[in-house]
Formats: sequence, structure tokens, C-alpha cells
Amino acid sequence: MAMRRLRTLLRRNRLDEQLEKELTFHLDQRVDDLIATGLSRAQAVRRARLDLGGLDQIKEQVRDGRPGASLDALFQDARSGLRALRRTPGVAIAAITLIALVVGGNTTIFSMVHGLLTKPAPSVQADRLVTLELRINGRPAGPGNSYPDYLDYVAQSKTVRPLLGGIFERFAVTVESGSYALRGLRVSSNYFDTLGVRLARGRTFTDADNRLDASGLVAVVSHRLWQEQLHGAEDVIGRSIVVNGHPATIVGVAPPEYHGAMLAESGDIWVPLLAYSRVDGKERGLHDRTIPFVIMIGQLASGVSLSQAQAELSAISTRLQAAYPQTNRDRSVAPVPYSMIAAGDSLVARQIPVFMAIFSIVAILTVLIVCANVANLMLARAVVRQRELAVRQSLGASRVRIVRMLVAEGLVISLTAWAAACLFALWVSKTVPRMIQSGQGVTLNLDFTPDWRVAAYAMVLAVLCTVAFTIAPALQAWKQELLPWLKAGEHGVVQGRSRLSRELVIVQLAFSVLLLTSTGLAYRSLGLIGAVDLGFNKDNLLLVRVNTAGSTATREANVALLDRLRERLRSIAGVGSVSYAGSAPAGGWQTEAVRVSASQQPVLAERNDVGPDYLHVLGITPILGRELAEREGTLGNKTAVINQGLAEALWPGQSAIGRTMLLGARHQTVEVVGVTPNGFFSGFRRETRPSFVFLSAQQEPLAREEGILYVRYDGRPDTIATIAPAIGPALRQVDPR
Repeated sequence: MAMRRLRTLLRRNRLDEQLEKELTFHLDQRVDDLIATGLSRAQAVRRARLDLGGLDQIKEQVRDGRPGASLDALFQDARSGLRALRRTPGVAIAAITLIALVVGGNTTIFSMVHGLLTKPAPSVQADRLVTLELRINGRPAGPGNSYPDYLDYVAQSKTVRPLLGGIFERFAVTVESGSYALRGLRVSSNYFDTLGVRLARGRTFTDADNRLDASGLVAVVSHRLWQEQLHGAEDVIGRSIVVNGHPATIVGVAPPEYHGAMLAESGDIWVPLLAYSRVDGKERGLHDRTIPFVIMIGQLASGVSLSQAQAELSAISTRLQAAYPQTNRDRSVAPVPYSMIAAGDSLVARQIPVFMAIFSIVAILTVLIVCANVANLMLARAVVRQRELAVRQSLGASRVRIVRMLVAEGLVISLTAWAAACLFALWVSKTVPRMIQSGQGVTLNLDFTPDWRVAAYAMVLAVLCTVAFTIAPALQAWKQELLPWLKAGEHGVVQGRSRLSRELVIVQLAFSVLLLTSTGLAYRSLGLIGAVDLGFNKDNLLLVRVNTAGSTATREANVALLDRLRERLRSIAGVGSVSYAGSAPAGGWQTEAVRVSASQQPVLAERNDVGPDYLHVLGITPILGRELAEREGTLGNKTAVINQGLAEALWPGQSAIGRTMLLGARHQTVEVVGVTPNGFFSGFRRETRPSFVFLSAQQEPLAREEGILYVRYDGRPDTIATIAPAIGPALRQVDPR
């Protein structure tokens, strides 16, 4: 039926010609019959036309009865509306611009939200992929799980096969052009095959790559690493590089657009999980069920639904809880449809409902404001056109046809604005991802390219805008009286604003005030956050991320290297003091259970292993006790500085100095040598009063991975411009790796 209507519409001119010939034939036949009765030709023609009832009316009736007549009428109304808008180009341009801005802005935001929530990472074949989300007491706890649990799910699951595993890792990669701190993953051998990622060069991993035979460690590198650090060498496959101090052979190059399966991944190198863990001495950590660091993404088996997979995985989780009650109590997994942030623990993933609510409210407000504005423009234009509309009705146009014509004019405006909005959203989708970077200065792996869903959203929004801003002029045209406007000379001057127009102005102003007030409050909130006293001096403080994994073999050697780097940076002109730590503010602090020997109830505290002068560099003066000493590692007992909140929680009303506490699952005995004021040392976290433990990195040496150098410099405006470029060469003077 639809095809028949379309064919009728496309053949309209031909059908009209056939209709004209048929009517002419019938008219001529009637004329000949009347002439045969004795009438003259002029009389016969006149009589024949009267008998047939009017050729134009018959043509309209026939056209109205054809398939697709309503669509034909819509096109006619659109052409009429386009001609009417051409007569008032100023109003048309203003209306199109306003609608394009509101539709384009909302479509762009929707495109970003849609890209984050539903789109897979580039190059990933996401059909039937699911992410296994860890849940504790039924609550989402991120995409990670322990490696032994991953092996159990691989062995026992029949509904999710294959199932990949990956562990985020920091790498120091040395190539001919130098050493680079990169992010990547230790992955199972089926990683790329499960994701459906086709490498640009070389091959993916095999099970043999985990056995560490004579070929040694292998790696797949990103297209970016190949082009920038390896200069696009044609013989890249088979080249040797050094990964965290271990020789490795490149066996594959990822496609240009692929940098990881998850939003936070953004990797540049992938190595076999088991092989690298053995080489780097991390194989023991793989047997620990307490550490949920393995992301799991799998593919639903053919014919298996999400609910069936959920039932099977719940049964496996129950068996693991019974087999390992100490580590797996209240722990389960749930399959969720794969996307870049599926099962994520990032701010975006956790606050999706809040973001969506804010986006919806802002979208509604902006649409209402703009539609009220455009409705006023169209209403004023309709007032000027009242005589024209009255003449149309007097010539036979119904009120429905007049309203339909006004709606068609609105559709012309909205469709033009829709096209402009889609082009704007496409431009923004290519521009914004290049501007957004992660905390490590790496461009995030984002795809905001509009698809048919985004275009459909924009179309729906444009149609809703059409309805909203054509209601007012349509109501006015419906209620219009013909006779006063048909009298010559009457209403030559347009009267003042109508009541409806004044109400639209009030609505527009009210929503504008609401939106501006909300915007002002949001801006003020950001200003207040920036002005919050964090508990330390954040001014003139430079954070330097450095990866030492490729330079040292042991934790002790790693701390010795950090001490040498610290001394070298202190010699740069303008630098006042330097220290180091395992984590930066708001940068992945480790949570530990802390208790005193007399109590079985632990207190959760955030832990950071820090170097000498750490508190001094942050501008913190202990309220009790002392700072961690320069040679804390030579002391016998392990020592720590805690914040006031933790001290009050462990020893309420008593001094914490000289007391001991038990730290972590191993119940390490640690002596408290200092108490600092409370502060937001790890950023704004979920806790209202977080507890902190600062351990000496010389007594508990930092692992061979990325650490943070804290550099306090003087406040002269030109100091940072000279210090920042000097840091890289200074570090390489100590160790080129």
C-alpha cells in the first residue's frame, strides 16, 4: 500500500494529464450530444459544463481519492509554506536559527550521552557481548574480579563463552627512540578474538604465548605507538622492545581507532597475562581471591538470553561463596550489555541517573524557552497575514486546510533547522573527543559520532518544536472572523499584542529566569569547590608522574631511584622541596582495614606510601608528633602518620602518639609517630570524614610502577615556565630508562 501511494505521488503529472484527457473526452461527447438536439456550439459547451458540475472541482475530487492524496497535499502545503517564508526572510531566518540552536545543542548532548551509554569502543564487534559486573551484597562494585574467580567462571560457564580477562597495567616501554610511560593491559590469549578486533598488522595472541617458550615475551602495540614512537616502521612485526625491563617481541599492531575496550582503558600495549605475570614476578598475586582486578567481558552463546546467563552465573557465584567463604562471601557477578562504561566504577558510570535527569530538565527548559520565542514570532506574522488567511477561506479553503498550511510552514522551518542541527552535532562529535583527556594526559577513547538514533532524536525534537510554536498561530487562525478582514481598508494597522502573545512572553521570561538561576548556582558551586580548604596548600605544587618499572629490579632499588630523582629535582632553580608518593590526590589510593589490638571492629582508611618531607611539601604541619624522618627506613618498627579523624576513631579522647595499630589483612604492626589535621588528601570522596594513613615508602618500599613526584616551587609567575621543561631532562640524567 505504501509503495502504491509512493508510485501515485511520483506519477502525479502523468495521472493529471490522463485525467485532463478523460474529462475533455467526456465534455466533447456531451457537447456533441447537445448540438445534435439543436443547440448552438456555444450553448452546448455552456450546458455541458453545467451538467458536469465544474471541471476543476471534479479534478480536486479525483485527486483527493487517489492513494497518497494526503502526502500530496502535505507537499503542496510545504511548497506554499516555503513561498510564504520567502516573503518574510527575516522571520524565517530568525526562527530557523533559534530552532537549530536548541535542537543542535540538545542533539549534541544526547549524542554524547548515547555514545557513552550504549556504544562499544571503536573496532569492537559488540553483538551479544556482555560485561560481567562484580556485585557485593547485590550492589554494583565495578567490572573487576579476582583471577581465580575468572578461571572458575571460564571453566563452569556454558552461557558466556568465550570469556576474556584483562588487568590494567602501567608500563615503561623502551624502544630505539627512548623510554615512554604507557598504559596497557595484561590480557588472556582470547582478548582480541572475543572483542572481534581485527589487527592492522601481525597476529593476535595464542595459548602458546603464555608458555614462555624460546620465543620469549610477546606484545601487541597500538597503532599510535607504532606511528609515533616506532616511526611507522614497515618491519615492526618481529621488532624487539623492552617492557618494564623485560625483552619482548612485537607480534601485532592494533587498528588505528582501537585503544581499549573500556572508557578508562586507553591502552598502548597488550601482553599475555600469564607470561608477563611470570616474567615480572606477579604470578603469586594471581592466586589471591581478595583482589578484584580482572575485568571480564564475554559473548553470550548462541540462543542464550541475558536472563539465562544471569541464572547460570548466579548459580556459579553461589557455589564459589560456599567453597571460599572467607573471600567470596556476598560476592556475585551479573552480565550487563557491553558498552564503553558498562559496569564501570567511574564518576560517569555511577552518576548516570543524575546526569540524565539534569540533561532532561535542561533540554525541556531550553526547548520551551525557544518555542515560546518562535511562537511569538509566528504569532506576530500570523496577525499580519490575517487578511490573506481570510481571503483563502472565502475562496473555499477550510479551517483545517489553513491550520495544515501553518503547520507545514512550521515543518519547513523545523526540517531546515534539523539538517543544520545534525551537521552541528557531527562537527562537535569530531571535535570534543580530541579536547577531552584523562588524568594522565591521554586522549580518551570516545566515539560521539551521530547514528540513526541521534538523527531520529533530533527529528522528534524538531517535530515537537513545530507543534509547540505553531499552536498559537493555528488557534488564532481557527478563531478568526472573516467579514471584518475582508472589508477594504479595515484593520490596516495591526493592533497591540494579543493576550496569547503576552502569555507566551511571560512563559519565556519565567523559564529563562529559572534556567539562568540554575546555571548561576551550578557555576557558583564549582567556584565553592575550588575554594574549599583541602587541608594542604595546592598552590605552586607540581605533580610529576614517573614510571620506574623498567629501571629497577626490586622494591628497595625502586625507592633508592626515587630518592635520587628527588635529589636531582631539588637542584633545579626555583624548586623549593620535593617528595614522592604512590598516589596523587584523587588518584587511586589504597583502602586498608585498620584496628587496634583490643578491638575486632576495623576502621577503613585510605593509605598512601610516601617519601621523606611529604607533609612538608604539601604544607602540612603535624598537630601532634613529627613528620616521617629522612632515614625512616633505618628505624626498627614500621611507623606512620595518621590524620586526626582516624586517631579519634581508634583512640577517642587519648593521644595516638607512640601507640600501635594493626594494618591490612596481614595485620602489620605500625607505630603512630604523627597526627595531621583532617583534609581531603585523596580528593572529594564518598566519605564525609575520610581516614588516612601515611606510611614511609622507605620502610614499605613502593612497587616498581608509576609513582608521583611532588614538586613545590616558588610563586614567581615565570617559574613554572622554566621548571616544567627542565624536569624531563633532569630525570633522564639520573636514569635514561
